[in-house]
Amino acid sequence: MDFNNNGYHMDHNQNINNNNTGSPSYGYQARPPYAAPGQKLANAAMVLGIISVLSTILMTIYIPMILGTIAIVLALLSKGLQSHMAGQAMTGMVCGIGGLLMNLGILISSLMFIFSHPEILQDAARTYDTQFEIIYGESTEDILGQSLEDWVNETFDLN
Repeated sequence: MDFNNNGYHMDHNQNINNNNTGSPSYGYQARPPYAAPGQKLANAAMVLGIISVLSTILMTIYIPMILGTIAIVLALLSKGLQSHMAGQAMTGMVCGIGGLLMNLGILISSLMFIFSHPEILQDAARTYDTQFEIIYGESTEDILGQSLEDWVNETFDLN
């Protein structure tokens, strides 16, 4: 055991720092890493853009629209007065736009499919009316004045 170092074990080859600051003892301090202006905004844009794309893949609607829009705005703000965008800002912008476009495409194609096949919507309305009556003990006609199935039939001129 080494009792000369106040209870701390140190190798004999280890450099002893006498000023207790953790900095080198030869007179100058190391510089902190340089962060470019707008780098934090660029990083936030990149993270939000990637989350926007991932949440689009997971079939959510609102999250990719909100996060994609915020990612685009943050990427534009991170540029500031510089002549070019940082790589992270460009990634955030591309992912944000991609998430928005993918989400918009899925939304439009889903609506087109539903409106071109109203019988699927009619079946879903019938199922809703049945489940509503099972859960609440009253029909949707008693509570709302008209069942959802009747509303769908009137809207799409079905049976």
